[in-house]
Amino acid sequence: MAQNDTLVNGWQPVIGLEVHVQLLTNTKLFSPSKNKFGEEANTLVDLIDMGLPGVLPVLNDGAVKQGIAFGLATNAEIAKTMVFDRKNYFYPDLPKGYQITQLHYPIVKNGSVDIDGRI
Repeated sequence: MAQNDTLVNGWQPVIGLEVHVQLLTNTKLFSPSKNKFGEEANTLVDLIDMGLPGVLPVLNDGAVKQGIAFGLATNAEIAKTMVFDRKNYFYPDLPKGYQITQLHYPIVKNGSVDIDGRI
């Protein structure tokens, strides 16, 4: 580490970001409903989105491929197995009462984008 890389008493600043992006897919992540920005509210909805009993989500493989491509571009770790979790909570606009997440075993993790930091 060069002398000018330290701030105070040997500490070097490291900034972590949690990034959320919208993928350019034709359908939603877990349903066959169209994914089109700017449409009238509640028009691109099907039984899976409504969380009706007996319906099961189906993962959008195009979204998975885009996620893996992002991971490769950021030198991230790509999981060999995908595991999804249910995050349960109540919001008026969340009729299922849960979100599907990858809290414990994300498909992509620990990627980085190095920047110079000089102005």
